Amino acid sequence: MKDILRKQNSKNPYIAQISVLSDVAFIGHVQAFVISFAKYFNFCNQELMQIELMVEEGMLSTIQNAFSDEVVGMIDVKISYSPGKFRISIEDKGLPVDIKMLETSDNSYMSILLLKKIADEFRFTNLGKEGKKLELIKYIRNESILEQLAKIDTEEIQEELPPEKDPPVIRLIDNEEITLLSRLAFKVYGYTYISVFYYPEKIKELLEHGLLVSAVAVNQKNEIVGNLSLVFEKSDDMVADSGAAMVDPRYRGHNLFKNMKLFLKDYAEKRGMCGIYSEAVTIHLFTQLGNISLGAKETGIMLAFIKESVTFNKISDERTELRQSVVLYYLKTNKEPHRTIYVYPKFADIIRKIYAHAELDREVVEVDAHASLIPASDSTHYSTSVKPDINVAYIKIETMGPDVDDIIAVQTRQLCLKKIETIYLEFSMSEAYASVLTRKANEMGYMFSGIIPELCDGDVLKMQYLNNVIVIPENINLAGELSKEILEVIIQDYHV
Repeated sequence: MKDILRKQNSKNPYIAQISVLSDVAFIGHVQAFVISFAKYFNFCNQELMQIELMVEEGMLSTIQNAFSDEVVGMIDVKISYSPGKFRISIEDKGLPVDIKMLETSDNSYMSILLLKKIADEFRFTNLGKEGKKLELIKYIRNESILEQLAKIDTEEIQEELPPEKDPPVIRLIDNEEITLLSRLAFKVYGYTYISVFYYPEKIKELLEHGLLVSAVAVNQKNEIVGNLSLVFEKSDDMVADSGAAMVDPRYRGHNLFKNMKLFLKDYAEKRGMCGIYSEAVTIHLFTQLGNISLGAKETGIMLAFIKESVTFNKISDERTELRQSVVLYYLKTNKEPHRTIYVYPKFADIIRKIYAHAELDREVVEVDAHASLIPASDSTHYSTSVKPDINVAYIKIETMGPDVDDIIAVQTRQLCLKKIETIYLEFSMSEAYASVLTRKANEMGYMFSGIIPELCDGDVLKMQYLNNVIVIPENINLAGELSKEILEVIIQDYHV
């Protein structure tokens, strides 16, 4: 199979594709086509049946929304692979999305969320006149570390106290050590961590594709006792998300997190990256204090980001009853370009404080959010993605058109009806209309969340919407003074 996948590259991103007329009569043929390739990935019979259902619902949704009895066209169905993921793309250049129709119709694209327990991810991308794309993603099953550990004599994995003098070495992970990294995830989080880090083969694929860089701490017994990773959306991105911070409970208090972060900072500097952003939990202060000690600066707070089921062994073994919040941090690794940022006056003060604290070269311009401004683009390009495993959705606006606020309103309503608990909205602040959109999103119930510098060739404003999720501000532990000010701004708009 790997020989086949090597032929899939940037010039030829798909394994296979088929084009059919927009008629339900062809759905069965498309299902058979997709399944014939899905079998290469060793899906079990139940998973193949789920993929069939995903294709059926995706095709029906496209036919019902993009075409009519009078308007007939072609639908392209494409199959591709990315590390650990089998992707089905259903693309069309049919009727543009009708906002009023979507508000009242049960046949909207987001009705596919009814399958959220079958598909592992969804992404709907609207490219305006260039068409629309619905991506349905099924994770490729690999043996998890939990299954591997079940086959091992428990005496082999008994914990032992580390030697008194055993300073771990920080370096990049070797492929031969990936299973040890999965064991660390289990040791730190038990059964509660929702991550690829339970799956050695998936980690290996991400490393091979340049989408993951892992710094590990290795002791004299060649045990991995710490990990910190950089996760890239694309292998050539100038910023990366620092995550999967894990330290063996025996080695806590040995500054491993700080040393691994310094190692990755040095790696990012040499690679020419602008910076590293990360999310630090608020159930305790350790990770926040570690970021601050390294010079990372607070840029926001994401409420209710982590599922209530996640626990941290030897820190807090009890599950919380509420979703947990995180603090956004940005660690600058190279000089950023000068940028002009356009902001909604309501949030201008906190945004200026964030930029000043992070020492970023920015000119912040307040724009009258009630002015008669026109978006720079004549159509809205956006994507809506859903991660059912953590019950979170992302609406990412790539270009702003005249209907951008209507689109956000409809997508938010659809996500809420499907009981998605936390919704994050992201868009660039590089054009004046960003101020108007911020105001309109705020009036819809979106709160300020934060800023991610240099993401997508510019700074992104992140806003957040909670769908009947309770947040108790007093339970959010914050280490930095600026993060406390950010929380005050957010909570002004908070309501259940």
